[in-house]
Amino acid sequence: IMHCNMETGHGGASGRFARFKETAMEYAFLFMLEGIEE
Repeated sequence: IMHCNMETGHGGASGRFARFKETAMEYAFLFMLEGIEE
């Protein structure tokens, strides 16, 4: 399983909330595996 962040790099956006977004993606994936929709 791979998540490719296309917003990074020389021309990409950087932000202080990037780590929170990454953590949210990880939780969303785990919830999907468990069948949790809400």
